[in-house]
Amino acid sequence: MTEQLFMTDCYLKEFDANVVSSGEGYVVLDRSAFYPEGGGQPTDTGTLNGVHVTKVKKKEGEVRHYVETPVTGGVHGVLDWEHRYAYMRMHTAEHLLLAIALDRYNAEIIGNQIGAEKSRMDFTLEKMDAEMRECLTSEFNKIVGEGRSVRIYTTSRDSVLESVDAHRRQLYEKALPNVSEVRVVDIDGIDKSPCGGTHVANTSEIGQINIIKVENKGAGKRRLVFELK
Repeated sequence: MTEQLFMTDCYLKEFDANVVSSGEGYVVLDRSAFYPEGGGQPTDTGTLNGVHVTKVKKKEGEVRHYVETPVTGGVHGVLDWEHRYAYMRMHTAEHLLLAIALDRYNAEIIGNQIGAEKSRMDFTLEKMDAEMRECLTSEFNKIVGEGRSVRIYTTSRDSVLESVDAHRRQLYEKALPNVSEVRVVDIDGIDKSPCGGTHVANTSEIGQINIIKVENKGAGKRRLVFELK
């Protein structure tokens, strides 16, 4: 099994590893800082010994690094940091936006897609008028300006459930039915959410939000498309 280094250090840009197996167009490493596509967050790209890594995916219990030409033995991995950091900012932004929408409007997330330049989130909302949009924007930017810490740690499922409000507890009980330990993304004083993705360490790194548009995706569903400045 590949040790996923980003789980404990999201800022790791380079690493050394060994190829433990390979397949058609891909290699499996004993350790890696590359994030495999999932949870709405795109794959990391970069290089292994200078060979371009086009994508990374979890498949059949493996973390597969798809490479343009074969690599073997010991490798030095380098992430495309510009894109990784953009995804980190966006992913933490989505957590913050969801926390505000949940607290203000009882809105739950039903879909998302992170991008380097813009992202989208689908909420359980009957409407999203100009006043609500402005509220989300101003509250988001206020918290960004406060520079709140974002901590990532692993703890017991029961500990997480005990530390959140009743609404979040209900959501997490559904999302975490058969696990004993949970990786938590904790935005100081704002939100605690189970997550396996990559994030920034402080809200000041996120940047100010601009909600580009709101789309009606059907009864009780609204999509917010946003960018960060």
